[in-house]
Amino acid sequence: MKLAKEYQFLVIISLFIFAYVLEALVNPLQINLITPYSYLNPQILAKYPFTTAIIAIKSIAIFWTPLFLFSFIQKAYAAKGSIFLVLAGLLQLYSLQEIATGAQIVPLEWSLALSVAGILLLIPTSLFFLQHSFHTMRAKIHSPTPPPIASPQKSTP
Repeated sequence: MKLAKEYQFLVIISLFIFAYVLEALVNPLQINLITPYSYLNPQILAKYPFTTAIIAIKSIAIFWTPLFLFSFIQKAYAAKGSIFLVLAGLLQLYSLQEIATGAQIVPLEWSLALSVAGILLLIPTSLFFLQHSFHTMRAKIHSPTPPPIASPQKSTP
């Protein structure tokens, strides 16, 4: 199913607004985590199901945003994959630093959502690199080969 770009934009904005409204209904998350991945502990997930839903909604919106923006660029699969890889790494590093240092620049829910979105961005990263590989192989297989250059022949008397 292909979704028109204007509808994709509306869905992304709606997800951010929906997460914001849901976040207004609950108190900010006040737990000490060692890493963002510590939140994936089943006891913590069971204790904070509503916050987990908010984090999931934000993660989907954050994940979908660069996919939407890069959908305007045709081909350039290696560039897209490289940028997604860097973006995924930066999201992971930011959320790790935010939680490890205890700096509250953004709420904990946003840090966790950035971390999950960074992990999810590795999926299209690998797909873009695969697509680049197949596109390059296809171009090499189907490219016309130039005829061999004939060397000048000497005539014998």
